[in-house]
Amino acid sequence: MAPGGQQLPNGETAPTGDALVVAPIADRHGATVTIRMPDIYPDFPYRWVDWNDWLAKVDAIVGARLASGADNIYAYEIWNEPNWTWDTAKAGPFFAGWKQTYDRIRMLDPDTPIMGPSITHYDENYLRDFLTYCKANQCLPDIISWHELGNPEGNHRDTPNTPHIKNHIAAYRALEQQLGIGPLPISINEYGVQVEEGVPGAMVQYFAQFERGGVDTANVAFWFRPGRLSNLITDSGEPNGGWWLFKWYGDMSGQMVMTAPNSTTSTGLDGIASIDPNLQTVHALFGGSSGTADILVKGVNAAAFLGNKVRVTVEAAPWYGVDTPVRSPLKVMEGEFDVINNEIRIRVNGMKESWGYRLTIVPAAADKTRYEAEHALIHRANLFSSPLTSNGRYVGQIDFDDSYVEYQVTVPAAGRYHLDIWYANGMGTSQQQSLSVNGGPATAVSFPATGGWLWAAPPEKLTVSVMLNGGANTIRFTKIGFVEHDCIQLSPAFYLQKWEAEDAVVHRASVFHSHLASDSRYVGQIDEPDSYVEYEVNVPASGLYTMVIRYANGTASNQAQQLAVNGNAMGPVVFPPTNGWLWAVPPGSVTMTVQLNAGNNKIRFTKDGFVEHDCLYLIRTSLFEGRWEAEQASIHRVIVFKSGYASDARFVGMIDYADSYVEFSVHVPSAGTYSMEIGYGNGTGNSSTHQLHVNGAFAGTVTYPPTGGWISAVPNFGTRKTVGLSIQLNAGTNTIRFTKGTGYAELDYIRLTSPNAF
Repeated sequence: MAPGGQQLPNGETAPTGDALVVAPIADRHGATVTIRMPDIYPDFPYRWVDWNDWLAKVDAIVGARLASGADNIYAYEIWNEPNWTWDTAKAGPFFAGWKQTYDRIRMLDPDTPIMGPSITHYDENYLRDFLTYCKANQCLPDIISWHELGNPEGNHRDTPNTPHIKNHIAAYRALEQQLGIGPLPISINEYGVQVEEGVPGAMVQYFAQFERGGVDTANVAFWFRPGRLSNLITDSGEPNGGWWLFKWYGDMSGQMVMTAPNSTTSTGLDGIASIDPNLQTVHALFGGSSGTADILVKGVNAAAFLGNKVRVTVEAAPWYGVDTPVRSPLKVMEGEFDVINNEIRIRVNGMKESWGYRLTIVPAAADKTRYEAEHALIHRANLFSSPLTSNGRYVGQIDFDDSYVEYQVTVPAAGRYHLDIWYANGMGTSQQQSLSVNGGPATAVSFPATGGWLWAAPPEKLTVSVMLNGGANTIRFTKIGFVEHDCIQLSPAFYLQKWEAEDAVVHRASVFHSHLASDSRYVGQIDEPDSYVEYEVNVPASGLYTMVIRYANGTASNQAQQLAVNGNAMGPVVFPPTNGWLWAVPPGSVTMTVQLNAGNNKIRFTKDGFVEHDCLYLIRTSLFEGRWEAEQASIHRVIVFKSGYASDARFVGMIDYADSYVEFSVHVPSAGTYSMEIGYGNGTGNSSTHQLHVNGAFAGTVTYPPTGGWISAVPNFGTRKTVGLSIQLNAGTNTIRFTKGTGYAELDYIRLTSPNAF
């Protein structure tokens, strides 16, 4: 808002956060600031006084801006949404008012750009009249601006429609040519629908339209509470999933390259991409669809640094609602892919529409969680091609008694892992293969029928559980029946989280780039006596954790760093030599056990010898956590609604009838007492209740204190809260049913945890 402005959300009384307060903070981070001049008024819609009052305000705004010396002011925005907020009865026609204000600004400040008209939505007739007037009266804006708030009419509540944006940009550029002006930079200075604000899978679709359309700048609309970066951080100031998507966008470097969406006429899978030869990295951000997505990367050989084999990593920025922190992204897959005919084909399974995803491609290296069958040790079987498979190939004709496919896998720590197997079985009946780990006893695995590859049927997934050693392992599938392999993927059946060194608190040290490092960066020059890297970690339960530190030590001898956990000195950690990053040798790792508290902890490594940090893993095998969305449960006589405040951007409401219910089917590893967290909304103003049934038996009444409404545009509203209780569950599958009680509570999700499940 304008300096000295009073356009303050949520009824605040102090004029904080105006453009000139924000400008120096933004400047430190390479950002620019627009001064929205009418926000000097206290109300919205703006309450016009008279022209003497307005011109005095313009003089004060421009004078304050010049006196500040700020050199990162993007533009003056003369008015906001004049097509409905300008008081023509009192102030006269807006175009004449624009001219008078424009001339006043230019008299005082001839250099800072002026932006407008900032109308509520793209309106070609309005813009034609506006630009025609401005051209004739020498008051053309330096930057053209309008808002993209849903459907073409700007119905901002619940009608996202990003494909219209490309049509608007094309129509505007044609209009400029007709009028003989421009081309002017385009600023979409408000974008986003209320129900999608901050939601990664929605926001990335806007990014894609702006990049393809050559938009100069864009600003997320402000719908709800202040101090939240338009819903990118929680009420406690922590990052949520939306924050990670925007951070990923900011981290992109090199040159943006063009992408093609899944559909040019409807919302859905879309994204943006960049290539940086200096960092030997390709990045893509995508999202907006659920289920399986096939990502095709073309022109790979033009990036000579990639070679014929590449390492592909896919991470997810999950959306659990505005006020649920996401302390680090989730790794979806990491594996080695072949460059075939100048292309890479990557199949991403299990996507969620509200989540955002980052794809990273670097030259091949050791780290991976996904293993292609064609890269395995193949004995008495053959390799085939199919566009339906991961990496475009699969292993078939595993037909002889001694035929096998043996995967060489590496994991950071010993323990139980989920093994996902993508396969095809076109025999019409269940088929078996024997599975052995590290040459141990074989067990039979049954693969249900799927249809064959030539039937245009994608592979199915089967999940089994395996115990693995820390480091290298072999997983062999030997022929019993007739099954064909696409790939496998490993994920820990326990708590495992990673923190990057470059995201830690780095004191008197530096961040460097290497494609061999996790996330392509590491921290080095930890060389001064008080140099340190301090990881701020959050864990779900107190207890002992296995800590794995990935590092490099380019000296010829062991080096040490001093370890402190939550301020308590733990003594030295010894790091054997590994060679340096420039030797194209992946980092080494050391493993130890640490005691951590539930919640936030600080793990600090202080210089003793010379060691460089890549990342830190924390692992715990004695923790179960599961999360189930209400909209994916079995529901009866209820309705699913959208809200950016809900987990996965949806919740279940109208649980209003005697026979209404929401029933979750949950699977837990062992019998016992579990803690259940229930995410809910209750906009009634009074406490509401549900009746709870576990495995068909009544288990008590759940009481929900009032929250706020999910979709209200009132700034303090749009909230979700949680209640917790303990329930007894059986090993295996259980049902948890909520039925109507008193009042009208709405369900978002349930989350089950047990510290003693394994």
